[in-house]
Amino acid sequence: MTNMTVYPRAWLVQKFVYAVAVTLLILITGGCATPVGVTSLGRNYGYEQIDRSALNSRMYSSYTATVLHRYDLERVCDRSPTSCLVRLHALACSDNRNDTLFALAELSFLQGKRKKTSTVNGRRMTPRNYYAASTVYSYLFLSALQKDDEATPFDRRFRIACDLYNRSLGYIVSLRDLPSEGSDNILQLPVGSIRVRHGHSDFPKPLSSYPVVVSADRYKIHGLSVRNRTAGMGSPIIIASQKKLMKRELLTGVAATLFIRVQGGVEDFEKESLFCDVEVYSASATQAVAVNGKEIPLETDITTPIAYTLDDPIYWTLESALFRHGQSVFAPGIYPMSPHETGRIPVLWVHGTMSSPVWWAEMWNTLQGDPALREKYEHWFYLYDSAKPITQSALHLRKSIGDRIRKIDPDGKDPALRQMVVIGHSQGGLLTKLTATETGDALIRAATGKTFSDLHLSPEDEKLVREYTQCAPLPEVKRVVFISTPHRGSFLAGGLARRMIKWVVTLPQNTVQTSAQLMRLAPKVGANVKIASTSIDSMSPDNPALLALAEIPVAPPIKAHSIIAIKDDSVPPAGDDGVVKYTSAHIEGVESELVVRSGHSCQGRPTTIEEVRRILLEHLRAARPQ
Repeated sequence: MTNMTVYPRAWLVQKFVYAVAVTLLILITGGCATPVGVTSLGRNYGYEQIDRSALNSRMYSSYTATVLHRYDLERVCDRSPTSCLVRLHALACSDNRNDTLFALAELSFLQGKRKKTSTVNGRRMTPRNYYAASTVYSYLFLSALQKDDEATPFDRRFRIACDLYNRSLGYIVSLRDLPSEGSDNILQLPVGSIRVRHGHSDFPKPLSSYPVVVSADRYKIHGLSVRNRTAGMGSPIIIASQKKLMKRELLTGVAATLFIRVQGGVEDFEKESLFCDVEVYSASATQAVAVNGKEIPLETDITTPIAYTLDDPIYWTLESALFRHGQSVFAPGIYPMSPHETGRIPVLWVHGTMSSPVWWAEMWNTLQGDPALREKYEHWFYLYDSAKPITQSALHLRKSIGDRIRKIDPDGKDPALRQMVVIGHSQGGLLTKLTATETGDALIRAATGKTFSDLHLSPEDEKLVREYTQCAPLPEVKRVVFISTPHRGSFLAGGLARRMIKWVVTLPQNTVQTSAQLMRLAPKVGANVKIASTSIDSMSPDNPALLALAEIPVAPPIKAHSIIAIKDDSVPPAGDDGVVKYTSAHIEGVESELVVRSGHSCQGRPTTIEEVRRILLEHLRAARPQ
């Protein structure tokens, strides 16, 4: 007899109910897990997916994913990206859809980004080769969109392709890849090759003659408030010229854009009939290029070349060397920041006491970032020994302006050079005024109480005195701007300060000789005449010649503007900037006067820069032929 286990009825019912519940749960949960659906990952997840590309991640974009899925190449791309490129290129030759070119550009960039060397059809490919391929495919994609009038600023592929082109081109910038005029370079691509030719350049010398041609994208800048960059096509580069001074080689960077123009299509890669022309454009001279009959803006970086140039301690010791010893590695004079372009108006910047042109960097960088100003103006910087008496520095400035313009335009054919704007800070404002006034006998009369005819000097002596005390407005100067200028002297230039400066300053021999000549003449022109031996003497509030100059208006038709700093909330005529009182900086007869809340060195303040920008735009309107 077989033993049988008898289960209670209640227990059997409980088991049955449990089994039914499990079955229902499986059916319910299985019904929720749909083959296609969504999962909420936050409000902005969609943009994270849309914005992802090879530019900002290790993955390709959804646009390239679409192309790979179309041709069933996802697994091929995962296993062998180089094989995928070869197969995709072959498909691009037979399929006229432009998005295949986009996918080729992005996958080539991604392969270059992996920084690995690989072999494609028996040829060694480095990251540089893949970046070159990305540059070419990006150009062809963008060109195709242009031809079909499909390119719009709303097409994300267009924006990504521009960045793929620019960044890929930046990665391959090298002197060895830039062909010299009359010769070609062959650059291998994953499929075929491209012949690199010398194209258009608006620089006066071939690039091979410059010691440095480097991508601006590789540098982080410091010391300037903004990095001015305009969007477009091309790779911003720095082209540096070299100057050897006192056994040192100094590099001066100029902003430019490298642009590669591709001739041919995908079918030409393997026929050795694919060409690209390397074109180089000055950022200050060319804003756009024509491609397929349309204007394409160039990508530019104005700021990095400025910072690159100033990234040398020697520039920051100029002010001390010139003020204390009257000499430095740079000779006093005018230094243009770019070759002159016909039709561009010079803006001449004149620094102040114990200063140098480097302190205009913030102003220069900001104004250069304005396309309207960059196209119409060029910047010249005047360097001088700011310890010398003002009359000697003013004479040197006036001669330097005339010499520079005669050198650039000996036949007087460029009217823009006769529309100059001179902008001076502090002592530089006094030098600036002496380019724009008719002093006549006023300064010598203030110092001696006599006119030239009353002095009865010999012709040689009178010539010397007139040279340093009599000024006429320069015909090239049409507008002047005074910034924190001590027209009636500085309250810091008292007797103690003047004596201390004489203890620490060693004036150059030619300055001493000139001062000695004038001192020799002092008894002849007046018993109580005092000759200034330094600029601090010249800026004394007790200097009668300086006070006389303050009352002489700027000669018409020259226009003048004042920017006056006050360091606190004082209301004019009260207030000062710590060096110059408002009552000293204020003069009558100017077109405009702006008070900025700042200390004396206000030339880098946004309010000051905006006012200078307004003045320069006003000058453009006035200089334009009616």
